[in-house]
Formats: sequence, C-alpha cells, structure tokens
Amino acid sequence: MSEELSPKERVINALLGKPIDRIPASSVAGCGGTVCVEMQEIAGIYWPEAHRDAEKMAKLAIKAQELSGLDNVRVPFDFVIEPEALGCTVKFPPHKDSVPMVYEHPYKSPEDLKMPEDITKLGRIPVLLKAIQLIKKEVGERVPVSSLVLGPMTLAGELVGVEKLMVWCRRKPEWVFDFVDFSTEFLIKLAEAECEAGSDIIQVGDPTAGPSLISPDMFRRFAMPALIKIAKSIPSDKLKVLHICGNATSIVADMARCGYHGISIEESVDIAKAKPQVGDVKILGNVSSKKTLLFGTPNEVKEECRRAIEAGVDLLEPGCGFAPGTPLANIRAMVEAAKEYGRKR
Repeated sequence: MSEELSPKERVINALLGKPIDRIPASSVAGCGGTVCVEMQEIAGIYWPEAHRDAEKMAKLAIKAQELSGLDNVRVPFDFVIEPEALGCTVKFPPHKDSVPMVYEHPYKSPEDLKMPEDITKLGRIPVLLKAIQLIKKEVGERVPVSSLVLGPMTLAGELVGVEKLMVWCRRKPEWVFDFVDFSTEFLIKLAEAECEAGSDIIQVGDPTAGPSLISPDMFRRFAMPALIKIAKSIPSDKLKVLHICGNATSIVADMARCGYHGISIEESVDIAKAKPQVGDVKILGNVSSKKTLLFGTPNEVKEECRRAIEAGVDLLEPGCGFAPGTPLANIRAMVEAAKEYGRKR
C-alpha cells in the first residue's frame, strides 16, 4: 500500500486484518501506560493530579501521543480505578514516577458483594469517562482512543487480596466463581460506559489470570468463561484486546479463543511459535518493557523491535506498557523502528 494511513486507520486495519501501510507502533495494551516522566515534565502536567482530574488526564494523554508519535491515545494511567470504586483503599504516591496501588482489600466473603446501582458515579470512574470524552473531542477520527478495564480475575484479586484468591482457587472454588461473576458484571458495565464515552478499543488486562499465578487448567476453569463473556458484551463497532502478563506461552491458544481481536504478550512469549496457535487473532507486543525500553539504548530498542517485526508481530508494542522511567528517546525509537522495518510490501 503506497497511501499513508491515519493512525486510527492503521491501528483499526491492523486489528481487523485489513491492508495497512506499515505495522502500527502503539501502546493499546499492557499494565503500564503510555506516559513517562519526561512527558509529564514537558507537558507540565504531573501525577498524581492527572489521575484525579479529567482535563489533566486528557491533556497529558494527548501530549504523550504527540511527543512519542505512537499510533494511539490511551487512558487511564493506572490499574486501580475499579477496586477503588468498589471500596478498596488506594494510596497515591506523591511522585511523578509512581502509580496508585491498592493497600487494603476489604472483601471477606461473597456476602460482601453488592452491585452498585450506577457504577459510573463511583470513585474516579467519572474522571476517566470525562477524560475519554475530552480526548475524543480533540483527536476526532484521526487517532484511536483506547481504554482499560481490568480482567475479572485481577479485579477479584484486588477485592480480596491475590494470595487469598489463590488459596480459594483450591479450597473454595465456589467463592472464586462468585467473585469472578461479580467482577465480570461490573466490568461489562464499565466497558459499556467507556465505549459510550468514545473509546474505540477496549483493553482487558488480566495479569492475575496468567500462568505465573494460576495453572492453565485454572485459567480455563475460572478466567476464560468470564473473559469470553466480557468480549461478547463489547459493542460490535468497537475493538477489543486481551492482555495477560508474564510467560503466557501455555495459554496463548486459549487467549486466542476468548473472542478478542488481538492478544497482547510479553517478550517471554515466542511470537513465531505463537502465531500458528492464534489463527486470525492479532498479536500485540512484545518489546521488553522492564529491560530494553526502560534501560536499553535507542539502538537496542530498534534492534529488538526489528526482531519482533520479523517474527510476525501485528502491532508493535511494549510487552506490558511503558514504565514511568522509560526514556522518551526509547519510545520514539520504537516508533522509528515500525516506520523503518514495518513497511508492508
């Protein structure tokens, strides 16, 4: 294709398997975000304020895309909006290189589960939805807007504590199902609200469902049916991506059967070996977030990107988002690599 596409056309076409001018360089998925400390300093907008203020969140997300050249805009910047909205204690570090974390898990049993009447009024969810609206108004149809909902196992783990959830997987599986079902219902409502606000792509991030915490059999038993249910609930005019952290090699085929347009994987998964297992589902990744992008040189980033492209990645992305300390030069190097090595012939 000789015609240059807009970032939105490039990302959407790549996820749908349609013709593209080059492989997108994006950060649609992953537990990290698209904003680093350097971007905050250039924009003059900082965490934690940008986690709580819709206008600051939107402006920082747009500026991050402009500074990096990435093919998408993404919010939120943290991974705890849902547990905070459901009553978990969240602490906001006063540093621009740290993200909010859950510190207290108040749920003790299924008896504590009560679905709120209107989830869109809880916690920082109104901030996120307003930020999506502001971003969409600014970027229009030029750049795709992607947003996050947690995976059901991950939200369940935040409500009760991951260690307790792991014990329940063996000793009280019926309680796990109760919490996963509740989380699924909540996340479906949130994904619907994000779509209505203007998000083009919903990422479901479910690190607690990964093989580092539960076995493939447990993934198929507890997580997979819920992930399928969420995928089916997302409107047909929106795209959806599933991210699971760590070495997901043993569940790649299962991830591909969950009904998402793409799956996001880290560098520990061999793309060339994964491709035959996923059919038409697209692979996003898998440049190392914790090593190469964070600590490498721009040339080392470009070399790892080249290998990922040659292995068959469909959207060039960090394996798990960008850590806050990632040099802006390395993010730009990933974009340059997509332009240099990702041209479609």
